[in-house]
Amino acid sequence: MKEIAIICNPRSGSGKAFKKWKTFQTELDDSNLQYNVFFTEKSKHATALTLSALKKGANRIVSFGGDGTLNEVVQGILLSQTNVIDNVDLVVIGAGSSNDFEKTFDKKSWIEKIYGHETNSIDLIKIDLRDLKGNKKTHYCINNSSIGIISEAGDRFNKAKGLTKVIKRASVDAGAILAGIQTIIGFQSISMCLNIDKYNKTIDSLYNITIFKNPYVAGDMYYDQCVERDDGMLSVATIESNSRFQLFKLIPALYAGNALDKKGVNYFECKSLELDTKSNLIVEADGEIIGKPPVKYSVLSKKLRVVV
Repeated sequence: MKEIAIICNPRSGSGKAFKKWKTFQTELDDSNLQYNVFFTEKSKHATALTLSALKKGANRIVSFGGDGTLNEVVQGILLSQTNVIDNVDLVVIGAGSSNDFEKTFDKKSWIEKIYGHETNSIDLIKIDLRDLKGNKKTHYCINNSSIGIISEAGDRFNKAKGLTKVIKRASVDAGAILAGIQTIIGFQSISMCLNIDKYNKTIDSLYNITIFKNPYVAGDMYYDQCVERDDGMLSVATIESNSRFQLFKLIPALYAGNALDKKGVNYFECKSLELDTKSNLIVEADGEIIGKPPVKYSVLSKKLRVVV
């Protein structure tokens, strides 16, 4: 059996992850499984804990938390040495609010995943951009990345205060819808230059662009088309519109999974994508605000081995 390190974020899911962990810990201990657990205490801590665990010889990393925790764990694995990555299995246990990563895989009990031997090597999205201070950086994405309404709404959702925060705690979907409505009201369309596999294109009235390997983009919102996890391609959806009413209608369409059928929404696939805009926008990846354009997206083919 591989040496197991569990990176646990007890604050995931508005703190509900800690109760889930205590229950799961009892199950683990009853199974006599040997493992080490490390609890995150602050932002980016999961990345540091993952790096530390790998240096100490762990070769099965368990992300116990939400998609944000998984995002940080992935950064830690990719920052480790190449020969380390090749021997690492990632186990994803969704104990957060939405757990989007797991929605595209068959459901299994958590203890089954810990013991599991069946793995898939999946693609990752490599994102080269500038951080919020203007410095060049590289970030790795396992689910999806957005620029526009979704990234701005995600930032608003994460920073929710007052009544919005109460609504978010009661229902992730309700909180996401409210953040989306508030963002649409104040958002102005942008002009963006795209370089798609060396083909240049300009979109003059863009509201959002999402680059994804997972069609679930926020809670139960999803696109009904997506490339395979391991085919070396990117899925891209753009939203263009001259009507805010059309934008509002896209919210229920995203929950129904038929947004790509709506006017102003386009889908294409590519191997790489570069984009730039003069507008002051933020780039979101797996729920985290990581920087600003210009951005280059590329695929790391079958880069990470995941227990399924």
